[in-house]
Amino acid sequence: MVPANPAAGAGPYRLADRDAHPGAKDAGIVARGVSRILPGAVPVALVRNIDLTIGKSEFVAITGPSGSGKSSLLYLLGLLDLPTTGSIEFHGQDTSAMDEATMAALRLSHIGFVFQFHFLLPEFTVLDNLLIPMRRKGGQPLDRMRDRAGAILAALQLDGEAAKRPDQLSGGQRQRAALARALANDPDYILADEPTGNLDTKNAAIVFDMLDRRRCEKERTVIVVTHDLGLAERAHRRVHLVDGRIVADRAA
Repeated sequence: MVPANPAAGAGPYRLADRDAHPGAKDAGIVARGVSRILPGAVPVALVRNIDLTIGKSEFVAITGPSGSGKSSLLYLLGLLDLPTTGSIEFHGQDTSAMDEATMAALRLSHIGFVFQFHFLLPEFTVLDNLLIPMRRKGGQPLDRMRDRAGAILAALQLDGEAAKRPDQLSGGQRQRAALARALANDPDYILADEPTGNLDTKNAAIVFDMLDRRRCEKERTVIVVTHDLGLAERAHRRVHLVDGRIVADRAA
């Protein structure tokens, strides 16, 4: 499954303009009876009958064996894929009623996604990979965007790599660059697919600390798919999947 382009869209989506009711923003992301079925001679169920509510400022780790549907669930929660049955609500709004342009604008303004295989644009520098979504969203002068991008790269110890293309980086540096891009627009929700998978212990700690600071200091919500038990244990909530179903949902 190839995710949709997270940077696509005509401009920012302002939740305050469209909230269904005064308390809708506190609802976060809600999956109601969500299943994702791949059609075919033998249909394949990626996730089945998922009921899940993610609240504001949570740090949630999604765990489970390979093939259990972790990444599929993350794509659904991040509005990069559509459920076959059920619905995803974002701040009280049923996203099934949205067209692709509206969902793309919502992703651009409110969701930062870290892909397992990075999907950095290879022909652009690391700095440009951050500036592209920032310029698409707009709302601030270019020099301020550059300053913000530089600060994010410095926090992830990538300030010396800003002028390099992705193919000039190590695997771990590409992983951190992908996280930096996800943070470029200061999203309300940061969704990360194996964000520490290619990192040594030191750099994994840098990534975790960056994500947790966003949650603590800016009340951002963090959802990570991980096989890293250390990262899962440091999250505040752990959702465990087996065969596409949630079998445990508890405080970590």
